[in-house]
Amino acid sequence: MRIVLVDWHITAGKEDDFLAYWRSALPIEDRSRMVGEFLSEPDGHGEFPWVTWDLRSQAGVTRFINVGLWADAEAFHDQVGRYFKPEGRKLPFEEELRRRALLKPRAWRMGDWRLPIHDSGGVL
Repeated sequence: MRIVLVDWHITAGKEDDFLAYWRSALPIEDRSRMVGEFLSEPDGHGEFPWVTWDLRSQAGVTRFINVGLWADAEAFHDQVGRYFKPEGRKLPFEEELRRRALLKPRAWRMGDWRLPIHDSGGVL
C-alpha cells in the first residue's frame, strides 16, 4: 500500500472553485486499487494541545491536504497521472503549485472503525 499526500494552497475566496474542481474535474475511473481519498482541512489547533504540527492556512491562503490510500504508486499514477500538468502550471484558484508526497507504510495497526463506504456529496 502507498499513501499519497497532495498539499493544496488555495487563494482565499476561491475555495468553492477548488472544491468544485476536486469533486467533479478529477474523477477516478477505476477504483479497484484505491482504498480511499480524503480531501482534508487542518483542524484542532487551540482545541487540542496535542496538535503540534501547524498546517493551518496563512494570510490569503486556504490549505487543503488530500490523503489518498492506494494499493501501490502505479495504481495512483495510472488513475491520477493524467491530471498532472507537465509544465507545472498553477490552476486559477491555486496560490502556489500543489505538492505531492508518497509514503510507504513500514508498520501498521488496524482498528475496528470502518472507512466510509460511499463518496461524500457531489464527488464523481
